[in-house]
Amino acid sequence: MNAVRLAMVVAARAAFVGLACASCRPPTADPPDAATSPQAQAEPAPLELIPTAASAGSQPGAEGDAGPIEALRSGEELAPDSPHEPAREPVAKEAREGGTREGGAREAREPTGFVLQALLRAGEGPAGPRAAEVNATAIETARRRTEARMSVSFAAGRARFVFSGGFVLPASTELRSRVDRYGHLLFWGGEDGYRIAPPGALRALLGERRLDVSPLSPAVVRSGGEGGRHLNLRTRRVEVATRAAKATIEMATLGGPGEGGVLVCRFLLDLMSATPGTPLCATDETPLRAEIRWTTRGALTFDVTSIVRRGDISLQALATPPASASLVTAPPPALPGELLLPRADIAAFRTAPVDVAPSSARDAGAPETGVLLVNSSDELRLVWIDGVPVAWVAAGARLGLGMLLRGRYVLQWRTFLGDSWEPPDTVVAPGTSEIGSAGR
Repeated sequence: MNAVRLAMVVAARAAFVGLACASCRPPTADPPDAATSPQAQAEPAPLELIPTAASAGSQPGAEGDAGPIEALRSGEELAPDSPHEPAREPVAKEAREGGTREGGAREAREPTGFVLQALLRAGEGPAGPRAAEVNATAIETARRRTEARMSVSFAAGRARFVFSGGFVLPASTELRSRVDRYGHLLFWGGEDGYRIAPPGALRALLGERRLDVSPLSPAVVRSGGEGGRHLNLRTRRVEVATRAAKATIEMATLGGPGEGGVLVCRFLLDLMSATPGTPLCATDETPLRAEIRWTTRGALTFDVTSIVRRGDISLQALATPPASASLVTAPPPALPGELLLPRADIAAFRTAPVDVAPSSARDAGAPETGVLLVNSSDELRLVWIDGVPVAWVAAGARLGLGMLLRGRYVLQWRTFLGDSWEPPDTVVAPGTSEIGSAGR
């Protein structure tokens, strides 16, 4: 019996020692078939496209319902946008009881939005020669017709930019954007689908009809004090600087657009190659004028010419993207060049042909009529004649202006954004004008 009791005591002591030592052992490794941590498989996002939490949170709309704003990426198809269209809502109980109105429903007020008309100007071109045959009236009409015009509609955190006039893009080309995404959707004129214009793509799109992404850089923003009055609205002035440009922006509080004006701010920031999360507009603010001065040379001006408050803007017309649109992965169509005016309008620059001796020997490839445009440079260029942008010519391409009557014209090659140009040159039609040749 004593032997049995002794054995039980020894066993109890051994168990106690084992439990005490278990706490001293190092932790065991995870089993080989354990699930891999999601962080181990995550891929880092491009730093220039996704702002830090601090910068994102400082701008209205920087935090969406699902978290921080994401940047649109090339080739990424988006789920259809279905913005809520309020139509009818129940009548308040006290209204029914007070007999102010019969029935159980009443019309709900549509979300307030705005439609802006704006111009993009890159300065004025050199005027034509002083001569009796120069048709100043036709030239002025053409100048107004080729203004680069933008119609901007925004409501409920969405915006639609439609381009017309003197852009190098096809007529009715548009961009759509929303506050919970950085970047834009591009709807090429005449096409039903959309392409992704990531942050940093607007300079190449507006200037060269491409979706190349420029390197983005942080922007320095500081107050410029009280601005002037624009469209009878009081404005405040903001100074913005990036590696690509410096800008003076005047913005006004419209009251009602919510975060729609922020999307206009992002449009301007993208042109300056600034990070999209840069805090610029406050809620309910909208830029009315911006002068962007490129660090290379030249300037581009954004100028709002009219504002209309609209309570009937259809949110479905601002859907980004609409349910009927699908992603297009092919690049925008390439063309050698295009006229910005009808041929008859360009021919009207002169009331009659004038025989003028050419300033140099005629080239072997010179046209029989008009002026042959040859772009031997590496970027798309606009051609200004007598102070009017009449055509654009792609890099390495040529375009004929056979409608020009015989005589002298003042011609200049420029970029659409106004950040590069050649000295004006007097050309004689028939003749040739070339940029980027060995002699220039």
